[in-house]
Amino acid sequence: MQKQLIVITVFGALSAPAFAEDSSVNLYGRLDIGIESNDDATTNRLVVQNFLSRIGFKGEEDLNNGLKAVWQIETFISPDEAKATAFATSNSYIGLKGGFGTILMGNYDSPFKSLVRNVLLLRNQVNAIDFFINGKASAAGLGMNAHVRQKNVIQYHSPNMSGFLVRASYAPDEAKVKGGTNKQEYSFSGEYDAGMWNVGAAYYAKEDAVALGKDFNAIKLIAGMKMGDITFGGAYSKIDNDAGKKTDVFMLAGAYKMGATTLKASVATAKETASNAKDGVDFLALEVDYAMSKRSTLYGYLGQIQNEDSGVAKFDSGDNRFAPSAGKDPRVIGVAICHLF
Repeated sequence: MQKQLIVITVFGALSAPAFAEDSSVNLYGRLDIGIESNDDATTNRLVVQNFLSRIGFKGEEDLNNGLKAVWQIETFISPDEAKATAFATSNSYIGLKGGFGTILMGNYDSPFKSLVRNVLLLRNQVNAIDFFINGKASAAGLGMNAHVRQKNVIQYHSPNMSGFLVRASYAPDEAKVKGGTNKQEYSFSGEYDAGMWNVGAAYYAKEDAVALGKDFNAIKLIAGMKMGDITFGGAYSKIDNDAGKKTDVFMLAGAYKMGATTLKASVATAKETASNAKDGVDFLALEVDYAMSKRSTLYGYLGQIQNEDSGVAKFDSGDNRFAPSAGKDPRVIGVAICHLF
């Protein structure tokens, strides 16, 4: 057995360079850490926040005739607390790419979640797309949200067709049993980028999500515009758990670049999930970015959530998350640095 392993190892070492000639492997990542005053309206805490720092490996191999094999393994890390994490916790896949587009399989953001062009302007704690449009702020009433990275997924990404892009995904329910729920997921998106302006729409659904025969679904509409140093965008979503709870969500965001400094702001509102549920949420956020280089950015942020009497929306980014009591209004203020490599 040992001789067989030695032979296999030697053969692999000798043959690897021949296959590596037409392939590439890139190491990349992000370190994003800050110090934050986090007030849940009952207790104020000073915390060091790690904002989804990650490390990844990606590559491709030319298979000839315009076809390529593509792959990526990305993992969240906690450099501030040195926590052990599982591997491939972020977008990770293997697939094929050609003139037809890209087909991939693995663990990947849904097309609904990925539709963010010119509306995802603010970062982390003050990111209204994740918290509001994708449903996190209303998750307590709805029972779940549409901010989904789909596991065991098959996705298709079209090529850029004169600014028009289409994405579609399907994730089967691998735990399905006879007579039980079937929690398979679907998501689709289409967007058009004309350069100065863009529009897009997306859909997400999970069958039997809340209960048997109750299919959670969400639609999202976005529009944005970039004119020189000014960028602004807006988004709307309607999220329905098919069990008597649904909400309409609106947001606006804008950014103004002045040399190395960029000023940003965002507002959002999520309506009640049912008549007299009193769990509506309003949001206001400000951010200032200072680009120290192409890869390193120092930024400060301020966010305020206003919950109705039964609302429990919280700031959901970072390793430290504190849920307020119903009807309380949490706020955050912090300074962080982000480095891309």
